[in-house]
Amino acid sequence: MPISLPHQSIGFDFASDLSLPTLKGIGLQYVDTHNYFWDNCTRKDNICLIQYTLKGEGTIKIDNIFYTLKPNDAFLIDIPSNSQYYLPKHSSFWEFIYLEFSYECLPFMRKIYQNNGPVLKINISENLIKQFFDIYAKALHNQIKTFFENTRIAYNLWINLTEYALNLSTAKMSKIDYVKRYIDQNYYKNELNLDLIADDIGISKYYMCKEFHKKYGISPGKYLREIRISNACRLLTTNDNYTLQKIAQSVGYSNDNYFGKVFKTEKGISPARYKKQSTKYDLIRTVYETVK
Repeated sequence: MPISLPHQSIGFDFASDLSLPTLKGIGLQYVDTHNYFWDNCTRKDNICLIQYTLKGEGTIKIDNIFYTLKPNDAFLIDIPSNSQYYLPKHSSFWEFIYLEFSYECLPFMRKIYQNNGPVLKINISENLIKQFFDIYAKALHNQIKTFFENTRIAYNLWINLTEYALNLSTAKMSKIDYVKRYIDQNYYKNELNLDLIADDIGISKYYMCKEFHKKYGISPGKYLREIRISNACRLLTTNDNYTLQKIAQSVGYSNDNYFGKVFKTEKGISPARYKKQSTKYDLIRTVYETVK
């Protein structure tokens, strides 16, 4: 994709108190100085950042893990966070387009992290990249004039990006992907533990834990716990005739007291209180993220 647009940055201010996803800033940048360094531990921006490499090479460090950023690589981070990105010494330049969003976009980002990790490869011919540049051109020419235009643009981009990421993770599965799928399919088994998962997949527990965290930004043990509690929440709100003991057993906990402690740690309230305060519907429709 030839770049015929000037390298500039554009920010947005909003006169609205609605908590909706918004585009806060966007820019096209060419960096050739090694003074370019962002330490996100100390930044006070409160944003979700997407930065897509067009040419050259950059580096990002997230939770002490280094990622090389080459053309077609996009990283996603929330700021502030334990991350730094910069022009490495061996690289002479780095050209990229970046988009900054409000914190209301965090659920999308976390879903992508969970499935793909913090770095995505997106071919420049993909419609997503065209969408990046369409947004940049509109911002540059002052064609995003209302809050609702802005939030519509932000929402549409994150919907498309999340769908792309989920389809990408489904199409290309590594052994670590199989670990995640194994947990998704067997979370309800009380005997399930990390040793059993590693043995069944055929990798060491150390390698599994290290690579799982590197890819998904979460340990396999914590992911198993979150899946169990997420399914417990679903059962609490859709099965009135289930006792807490029955729900605990259905999501892999043989001891309902221990289940209650884990649930409160994850959700901040007890299972019984969660059940009482949840909204009820006459019918529940299951909507999948991708076509089954």
